[in-house]
Amino acid sequence: MRSTVKDIRSKSIFELSGQELADRLRPTADVVMRETFNRNGYLTYFDKAVCPNTDYMVHEYRDRKELVRIDDQGTAHLIKIL
Repeated sequence: MRSTVKDIRSKSIFELSGQELADRLRPTADVVMRETFNRNGYLTYFDKAVCPNTDYMVHEYRDRKELVRIDDQGTAHLIKIL
């Protein structure tokens, strides 16, 4: 059974299922992505499907994704374009 928006907003975030939490956060995430890409920025995140360990991250740009390795100083080094 699918929860309605009213049902999701009346619950504490600690009471939400994973899907309900994703549904609640989706509008905000969409706005952040749109604003970031409009500024020619990028999003950084860990994706266990492509990152061999936590030294690696994905930089997602409007038109591409890159696998990068983060060194001890916090500098990103391009590994490959995904």
